[in-house]
Amino acid sequence: MDRSPSSWAHILWRYPAVSVAMMALGSLAIAFIGVRGGGQTAPGVLDGLPFFDMWIRWDAGWYRQIAEDGYTYSPSAQSSAAFFPVYPLAIRLVMRVTGLPVFIAGIVTTWVFGFTCCLTFFAWAKGRAGPVVASRALWLLMAWPFSFFLFGAMYGDAAFLVFMSCAFLFLERDRPWLSLGFGVLATATRPLAPAVVLGLLVRSLERRRRAGAPLRPIDFLPLAAVLGLLGYMVFLHREFGDAFGFATTQKGWSQLSGLASVLKVEALSKFKPADLVFPLIHAVLAGLCLVLGWRLRRTLGLGYAVYVLVVVGIPLISSRDFIGLGRYALAAFPVFLELDGWLGQRPGARTMWFVASALLLGWMTVRFAMAFYVS
Repeated sequence: MDRSPSSWAHILWRYPAVSVAMMALGSLAIAFIGVRGGGQTAPGVLDGLPFFDMWIRWDAGWYRQIAEDGYTYSPSAQSSAAFFPVYPLAIRLVMRVTGLPVFIAGIVTTWVFGFTCCLTFFAWAKGRAGPVVASRALWLLMAWPFSFFLFGAMYGDAAFLVFMSCAFLFLERDRPWLSLGFGVLATATRPLAPAVVLGLLVRSLERRRRAGAPLRPIDFLPLAAVLGLLGYMVFLHREFGDAFGFATTQKGWSQLSGLASVLKVEALSKFKPADLVFPLIHAVLAGLCLVLGWRLRRTLGLGYAVYVLVVVGIPLISSRDFIGLGRYALAAFPVFLELDGWLGQRPGARTMWFVASALLLGWMTVRFAMAFYVS
């Protein structure tokens, strides 16, 4: 295999290289500065192995509980019912196949999904814009300020990105049943079923209309992608008597509702002025994704625009203080193709963006490794 942009050898080395760089950065931060935040999931479990310990922060504890002990539920307190099942079940599978302890298995699971999502994103982008643009867009994805969640953090973002990039990839290749299968997995991985179903459905109908062909029943197959969510709701109803338990238990995280959630004034007023920088970073990145998503209707098509606007809009409305939106924006993978085209219209802008984004990624990786809450 050569290293031209059209070959897989051109991109296969990127994920392990960036992973090693992030682990070195986080390990050095732990060694010389220490773990100073409150998000260390398992103190003492991986002492002496900072390149592993740096990835088990915050929600990793919930995924450990599900993988080892199953689900719990509380209508008024934090509980594991808030976390959808595909990612923790994948961790359990890795544990059984390899015999690894749960936290190592979780990191390995993220590595597998992370490496795979780079391949599936490149394959999808290559089909939409050609290998050269796809290669650049992949770099933009990997340098996103919160892409460390794809490189080892014990979170389910990489899994969702694999499933959605595959769902759109196979839809574009006229493999609707494969597309549906990955769509079902996606709705059982993150609470983003409206974005998954609407994005795939609109794109399916849009492709048929552009071909000048009459609609067929199979063109509406993406509607069945909701089965992943429905399956989890059935489980919650049978086990705990609350089909919407994943939403009900959010009360334990003091999530706002209604107008308070949309405006976020109550939550933001509790921040010190110096601490508002993190909500601002998340808000700006989410806003950028919405702008790029709106542009997608003229470049990639209305289906992709609908998907991005809904997949970013759901957490934007439900988040109490914007924090988290930078990570959630990883799900809006089509924007990285649009971002490349937008930056390419400005001399030097792509280089400036990449450097600034990579520096911010390094900063976020260090803070996450030190157990500070960044997303």
